[in-house]
Amino acid sequence: MNSEEAILSCMLNDSIPAREGASRLVPSDFTSPERKRIFEALCKNVSDGLVPDLITVSRICKQDALYITDLSSMVSSTANYQEYIIAVIEESSLRKVHVAGLKIQESRDVLEIDSVLTGELAEIRNRLQASDDYSSRATASLSMDALDERAAGRKPGLITPISLLTSYTGGWQQSDMVIIAARPSIGKTAFALACAAKVLEQGKAVIFFSLEMSRARLLDRLIIGQSGVDALGYRTGKLSDDEFLRAQRAAGYYADSRLWINDRGSIGLSEIEAFCMTKKKEGNCDMVIVDYLQLMKTRNQKGRTRDSELAELSRGLKMLAKDLDVPIIVLSQLNREVEKRGNKRPVLSDLRESGAIEQDADIVIMLYRGAYYGEQYVNVGHEEISAQGIGELSISKHRNGETGTIFWTHNESLTKIGGYPSTDYETLNAF
Repeated sequence: MNSEEAILSCMLNDSIPAREGASRLVPSDFTSPERKRIFEALCKNVSDGLVPDLITVSRICKQDALYITDLSSMVSSTANYQEYIIAVIEESSLRKVHVAGLKIQESRDVLEIDSVLTGELAEIRNRLQASDDYSSRATASLSMDALDERAAGRKPGLITPISLLTSYTGGWQQSDMVIIAARPSIGKTAFALACAAKVLEQGKAVIFFSLEMSRARLLDRLIIGQSGVDALGYRTGKLSDDEFLRAQRAAGYYADSRLWINDRGSIGLSEIEAFCMTKKKEGNCDMVIVDYLQLMKTRNQKGRTRDSELAELSRGLKMLAKDLDVPIIVLSQLNREVEKRGNKRPVLSDLRESGAIEQDADIVIMLYRGAYYGEQYVNVGHEEISAQGIGELSISKHRNGETGTIFWTHNESLTKIGGYPSTDYETLNAF
């Protein structure tokens, strides 16, 4: 008896294995025409609302009646039916990998090879995932656990660099995709680094994909922010002895932190998935940051529009956030229409190729700095203050909460970011 015969025997003798086998297996998982026909008959019984057994299946597969009789008595217990399902999927997956290998040997197109491997590995990973308990009882238990955490004063998500943003969102939540969008030079990367630094403070692991800046330059910015040294002095090497010591301490801090910066200039979704999955297995993936979406490599397929390419990337990153069960922060450019308006505060429609991005994102945050556009003052509640060192953070979409505007502060070099000291300017419906 092999694994294919074992699961078919279980499906013939018990309605629970029959239903789960019909939902997780496909005819191509079976190697012989007889077993494929019997499996299809079992699936038809299940879809018709019948409880499969020796008689109902034999009526469909008359030519296999004797084999079906043998199958029905092959297992004495159906207790291990899930193990049989996994065994069948694994054996089927190995055969598909072998076929994919033959295709790769015949191909000289690197992108085609990448597409074949990515598709096969993603399918295998999804099929081998353990069956979860989807009952309302299990889900209610998860909800109450999260409520207990909040009642005890612990945020269920990862703390953000702005306390009011953490209150507003409950922190960066597992499986969420967060879009941070702005025009160039407003502070997207600076804000993303501040998010990374805050999560690292919590002893968590951060993976930062930088498609624009080198990892050395990013770490320099983190060191400057952590040490508080003068940015120009750091970049020219003109630091006092005290500043040099502080910079060394900051460098040591990040050397010991759980931070990975991948600065490959041309990286696509499959490479990001592979890198993150590897780190997740090592226990080193609590948050992922991608800087930025429009620079990601896409598959070169004729006839595809840029909108459809970015829609594929956006959907892929959202699915990755769910698979990893961690928040993924994705930076995104805004289109140039912002610059043509009198009021240059961004809105959702300013997202480049915004339809798919807006739909996939759980949270969309727009960054704005009035001083960059020559504004001298900004109104914070009923108070008019200097626009220098002040930014606006607009939560334009929040799938599970409220939207609104939060003010943030920054130093001249944008290496230190925090929340505006006063919280009186906004009434927030916090978690």
